[in-house]
Amino acid sequence: MLVIQRHSPRLRPRCVSESPDCAGAILAAEGKRTPVTYPGDVKARRLSATGIAAAIAVIIGMLLPGAANAQSGSDMIERARSWVAADVGYSGSNYFTNEYGTYRTDCSGYVSMAWGLGSSYTTVTLPSVSYPIAKDALEPGDILNNPLPGTSGHVVLFAGWADDAHTEYYAYEESPSGGAHLSQIPYPYWPGYGTFTPRRYVGVTSNTPPPVVVPEVEKAPQPDPIEDGDYIRHDGQVYRIAGGAPMAVTSDEKARKVSDAEMAELLTQPADGTFLRVDGKTFVVAGGAPVFVPDGAKKSIRVEQAAVDAVLNDKPADGTIVKTDEDELYVFAGGAPIHVTDAWWKGLRPKPTPVTVAQEALDQAGGLNEWSHVRNVPADGTLLKVGADVYRVEGGVPIPDYGIRGVPIDQAAIDKAGEPGPWSHLLAG
Repeated sequence: MLVIQRHSPRLRPRCVSESPDCAGAILAAEGKRTPVTYPGDVKARRLSATGIAAAIAVIIGMLLPGAANAQSGSDMIERARSWVAADVGYSGSNYFTNEYGTYRTDCSGYVSMAWGLGSSYTTVTLPSVSYPIAKDALEPGDILNNPLPGTSGHVVLFAGWADDAHTEYYAYEESPSGGAHLSQIPYPYWPGYGTFTPRRYVGVTSNTPPPVVVPEVEKAPQPDPIEDGDYIRHDGQVYRIAGGAPMAVTSDEKARKVSDAEMAELLTQPADGTFLRVDGKTFVVAGGAPVFVPDGAKKSIRVEQAAVDAVLNDKPADGTIVKTDEDELYVFAGGAPIHVTDAWWKGLRPKPTPVTVAQEALDQAGGLNEWSHVRNVPADGTLLKVGADVYRVEGGVPIPDYGIRGVPIDQAAIDKAGEPGPWSHLLAG
């Protein structure tokens, strides 16, 4: 059942029923977006060979006193919805009690409640009651976990794929910006927030067969590691390594020949923070895009413009957080930098590592040539999210909208839209 509840000056839909189709009904009501899928709809196309570690995780999980009885993914989703319906806010020290027990109201406490664990685990200890699975084996009730401790770690409860290509998914999460809520998230998570891996609770009853235990085999000697600045050759093409990724070059430099396996291990794009030198100009990679560095950099890797065009994004990816040389913080949405306050940054969980860029590169947003990789205002149709509220950008103006998808930003950016200076990347309506 889809129930409309008043949460703010406008109405927004909320799931409060037990029906697994409720999230899909929300999406249909919000513009006929692709409905969320649940057990029976998500078909695992391949199995994960997790090795002996998976079997050990299962045994340990069975022995741990905090682990609960086996349950299905739909049971976990029902538990997760209970906190959404109750508007449970985020806190790393507070606890919430309902029919499912008493748990800490942070991301890992939320998952502990959904999994029916005997206590509130953390992102560090959740792996002790779970085992890694393949991306395509993900089912509702599984998690994507960044196991770092404290504010650097984060975990979300997978609810279903948002598209056939499996590039975005729906997940329940507890966060300072939205409390317990359902979100649409790029796989595996927003850029810059660390490494998230899919895992399954050892006590879950799954549609996917258990992981295959593969015996360990003696590894063959490994070749020397490939490092930034190296030239390599693969299938007759010479590449230069920049930020861990191969960038094609036309020069016939002396290059080391690499195997298909070695090539497959390289990144598809240079890592954020990599400095590139292109036709005498310096750029830093942020959100997979080249952002101009007016003053250059002491150490950069010379690459060709054609490789930059072929490998990098034109604009930074949504959710990319940057810090300027004037200590201002921005989050990218629709190709434009949206200013955020120190208070928003301090409350952000998990805490990503921002890329340092020149303030001038953002002040010149929307310019030509080297300045063109940053938009002045977000592209039309960009969705922004402040807590549970969603805005759609049209002509630079954030307009209230419905949904669960959007780039998380600061409420101050909405309130100060149209003001000069750092807030000028959103316009007043």
